[in-house]
Amino acid sequence: MFFPRLRAQAKWVFVFLALVFGLGFVFFGVGSGSTGLGDILRGNFNIFGGGGSTTSSGVKNALKRTHENPQNAAAWNDLANAYQTDGKTNQANAALLHYLKLKPNDTDALQRVAAYYENRATVKDTEARTLQAQAPLNYANVVGVSASSQIGQLLGQDQVSQQISQKANAAFSESQAAIRKDEGFYVRIAKLRPTDVNTQYHLAQLADFLGDSKVALAAYRKVVQLAPTDPTARTARQRIALLSLSTRAKK
Repeated sequence: MFFPRLRAQAKWVFVFLALVFGLGFVFFGVGSGSTGLGDILRGNFNIFGGGGSTTSSGVKNALKRTHENPQNAAAWNDLANAYQTDGKTNQANAALLHYLKLKPNDTDALQRVAAYYENRATVKDTEARTLQAQAPLNYANVVGVSASSQIGQLLGQDQVSQQISQKANAAFSESQAAIRKDEGFYVRIAKLRPTDVNTQYHLAQLADFLGDSKVALAAYRKVVQLAPTDPTARTARQRIALLSLSTRAKK
């Protein structure tokens, strides 16, 4: 079988896609919230967490090496590993992003960063749905008044509901932004590993979810080409047919 790792790797994506496709939420804007690399390069090391008493020796040593030589790729990778060991994933990802500026073709590092954004997307999606579940009832809907009418607009102007809705939309936006970053990294990985079926299928799923039909079609076709007899290729063929029809209909 060609896909033993693929199914484990892509399992969360099936769940994530089912949730989001089923509810059909709209995302607004783009959010981030991750540590900025500019702060690292300026030597503002306090952004990574607490003071000296809460910073491990591994992080301290790696920080010192990156400060002494910002072009030391190994030091940045060690810093990422040290932060990961300390459970500081945002800082670890920031260090890895800088490492990739120095070693852009390191597929292992690319996969680690992609995994970070996948996890962030899942966390933010859950956060948004939790907020929506906490929102008070929309009285306009309860009494059957159109939300676009003057009365409906007055009934819908509840500050608590609006604040919760804004927070939910912001979280959805961050989830969408994280998935788009994830896709971008998998595009890079796929170019470096053109014959890896797992990578091609994962990229296809991400692009498919985002509505990036061109990338999704190319990746699905690659899956069929590389593993035509595998059961998962059947799913790829189905998506190719549907996406092809959709693409032609839009022309």
